[in-house]
Amino acid sequence: MSTIDRRAFLGAGGAALVAGALAGCRSAGGGSGSDGSGGGPDGDALRVAWYGGQPAHEGIEGALAAFGEDHPDSSIATEKAPFGDYWDRLATQVAGGDGPDVLRMSMTFLAEYADRGALLDLGDYVGEVIDTDALDEDVATSGALNDGLYGIGQSSITHATFRNTGLASEHGLELPEQWSWADFTEFCTSFAEAAGPGKYGSTDAGGDFQMFEVWARQHGTDLFDEQGLAVGAGVIEEWLVMWQDLRAAGAVPPPDVTAESDTFETSQLSQLNAAVTFGWVQQVAFLQPLVPEHPLAVGPVPGLTAGSLDGQFVKALDFWCVMNTSANQDTAAELIDFLLNDERAVTSIGLTLGVPPSESSRELLALDPETAEGRAVAFVDEIAGQVGPSPEAWPTGYGELQGTAFPRLNQDVGFGAATPADAAAQFVDEAARVFGS
Repeated sequence: MSTIDRRAFLGAGGAALVAGALAGCRSAGGGSGSDGSGGGPDGDALRVAWYGGQPAHEGIEGALAAFGEDHPDSSIATEKAPFGDYWDRLATQVAGGDGPDVLRMSMTFLAEYADRGALLDLGDYVGEVIDTDALDEDVATSGALNDGLYGIGQSSITHATFRNTGLASEHGLELPEQWSWADFTEFCTSFAEAAGPGKYGSTDAGGDFQMFEVWARQHGTDLFDEQGLAVGAGVIEEWLVMWQDLRAAGAVPPPDVTAESDTFETSQLSQLNAAVTFGWVQQVAFLQPLVPEHPLAVGPVPGLTAGSLDGQFVKALDFWCVMNTSANQDTAAELIDFLLNDERAVTSIGLTLGVPPSESSRELLALDPETAEGRAVAFVDEIAGQVGPSPEAWPTGYGELQGTAFPRLNQDVGFGAATPADAAAQFVDEAARVFGS
């Protein structure tokens, strides 16, 4: 394994590793506070770092406070930040040998940190300190990589579409519960025609690499194999052609509108200008408060045939990990077990990190199926036995392809700067460069 180098991390993650300071550090569970340096009064504290918004901060801090009640002699220093800011700070810390003890890790960067020896193999703790017996099967093994287990899944998530069925009904249309891409295209075109200029059947997911993964799997291949990108240019081109045709028909927004709609608040769905958007299932809980008079249904990503879910999967894409340099590895493992299994932690975190990763946790929350959170949980339970097999962890370099290359090429197609065929060929070349193949 290579040594940790800050520039290597920053370069590998591309635009996703945005510069920024870690925000809002404070203590929990008896700690007196920390600036994340590991020195000062909290130098011996268990440092816990995560990314997210205010709901995630509150949920995790509540869980850590409960852990502190059970461990009054332990001090916990917390370090939290928005997703973009988090990675630049973490790369700097790890390069300097000063990473936190316990950290939230995205599968986008799991392989990068594991491959460089930054993360502790938790395999020896599972069954002894960390109880994963109750976790959903695919979640329990989602952090497996290179014959080690470098993270324990925080949540069970899957791809989804969020549908404003009421908005569709206002224009005399009905959203099918199960649909094919042909059904999706027909709906989007019909909605735009019925609703008029500035209204769209769906937001534009053409640059969403994570949704493209479903399309690739529907066409018979995982995104990656041991050599790198496993999907061919032809499959990529078909995807880009479909979205360009939808843009040309006015069925999804033009690229300039999409570029300005990159947050939950500015989404064309939240603005009531689109009836459908794509995302991870738990995100319905973030979108629903923005359209309180329009209940959002949770449905599958379209398949090659209606009702086929073989392209989707249920998996953990965020993990609790322990730094290999941690001097508190045993306590760190105890904390991970607590966050996953203690009822107080489960209740405090709720769905702020995704759908809880065990049936017992989901039952504990007893969410009202009429709420957005309840609909997310019900969707995961409903499709768990119908989706395809869980893929391997995304490889080192994924963040650059997902955060920069794929969205840029879809935008180039949208603005007429590249044909779908040229953009697909460029992406294959770019992936080969990223993976050194």
